[in-house]
Amino acid sequence: MAKQIAVLFLILAVVIGRSSAFILRSPPNVNFGHLPPTTSLDMTVLSYNGKKKDFKPGTPLSKAVAALGVKPTYSCKKGDCATCEIFLAGRLTKPCVAKVPPEPKLKSLQEKGLEIRM
Repeated sequence: MAKQIAVLFLILAVVIGRSSAFILRSPPNVNFGHLPPTTSLDMTVLSYNGKKKDFKPGTPLSKAVAALGVKPTYSCKKGDCATCEIFLAGRLTKPCVAKVPPEPKLKSLQEKGLEIRM
């Protein structure tokens, strides 16, 4: 009896394994048009004096603000002295130790970008 059950399970496994080959799958290189473009995927827009740029989240903020033309004063470059503080989206931030934040969820902030002020 145990052998018969084992054989049935084996047959069932083979049938299920073969039936998965008949499941409809999309071809690998087909774009259906509903996917967002990969160039703006997971990018944060930062703006300063009307200038906007896309940055990858996690990029050092010191490099990002330099690319926008912001030149904060650095003393320690460790985050202790707070001489480099700037306003990023209305909050005081130390660019010497901070990273570019993730893309905001609000569509208006995604389009306008997070504003940087000195």
